[in-house]
Amino acid sequence: MRAIPEELTALISDLENFLCDGLKGETLSKKSKDRRETLIKRIKEVKLSFPQDFKDKSVDDSDDSEEVDSNNDGASLQSERTDKDDDAGEGAQQSPPVAAQDLTSIIKAGYLEKRRKDYSFFGIEWQKRWCALSQHTFYYYGSEKDKQQKGEFNIDGYSVKINSSLRKDSKKDCCFEISAPDKRVYQFCASSVKEAEEWVKQIDFVLRDMTGIIPEEDEDEQYMYDDVGNVRGNVEPAGEENDEIYEELPEDEIPAPGRPPPKVEPPRKSTPPPPPPAVDKSTDYPNYYQGLWDCVGGQPDELSFKRGESIYILSKEYNSFGWWVGEKNGAVGIVPKNYLIELYVL
Repeated sequence: MRAIPEELTALISDLENFLCDGLKGETLSKKSKDRRETLIKRIKEVKLSFPQDFKDKSVDDSDDSEEVDSNNDGASLQSERTDKDDDAGEGAQQSPPVAAQDLTSIIKAGYLEKRRKDYSFFGIEWQKRWCALSQHTFYYYGSEKDKQQKGEFNIDGYSVKINSSLRKDSKKDCCFEISAPDKRVYQFCASSVKEAEEWVKQIDFVLRDMTGIIPEEDEDEQYMYDDVGNVRGNVEPAGEENDEIYEELPEDEIPAPGRPPPKVEPPRKSTPPPPPPAVDKSTDYPNYYQGLWDCVGGQPDELSFKRGESIYILSKEYNSFGWWVGEKNGAVGIVPKNYLIELYVL
């Protein structure tokens, strides 16, 4: 029997992969689904007829043709534990399943295109995924309604950067990658350049926080001083020190480096904090903040929180006192505003 050319066997294998995997999550009509199943069946028959030409290919893979219900918004418990392109032993950690809506302390979340680790000519290179950075773990799902993640990895030891060489189309400047030595590289594409930069900024902030390096807001605005009043090259005449630039502070009021600033005295009123306003908090991004330092409330009307925890600001009525009214996990209380930083940069 004449052997099938190697180029043709590779083409048939790629076509089978596209029909089984590439179209698995697509919404197809009943007619298209039937046609797809027929083509898969015919390809398997051809491979069985020429076992010597497909000896390196698995012929007992009928389970791959099972269709996952594509009309359940990705929330089916039958969804796969990991992507076809994600090998469990290469970077992706096998943690217990967790629903997207059950994630806590989300620092950044949204839809991204994730690049598959391995893809063929007929395969899909970029797949739409709902991604979330929760504390130190990066999760990715089929949608924000999924009951379990398709994969996740701990970002400890990784670095993040923009990489415009991943694509050649109009979205090339929207790509970024998360990489580490001797670990799998994860590559993503955002909907815009601004969104990609925001992802990189938030991931980098968490990585710096994990190493104890908190990024300064005005790193490029540096002033050089010496002990005789030299400020950016403006030197006072010899023997004439400028005493006005010095301010003596009591030792107990001088904040130590890397320590949170002292809390000012909060306002005390007999009336409780105002009730939450009638707004849609799920889209009210400007009023979401996260803890920059651990804060322990000293009074019943003060809200306690830890660094990195999300807090929704209900009111800035006491802004002149240095305090706001916030909500965390249903609890409402006043919080020192200098202990907070914006959660979303808009």
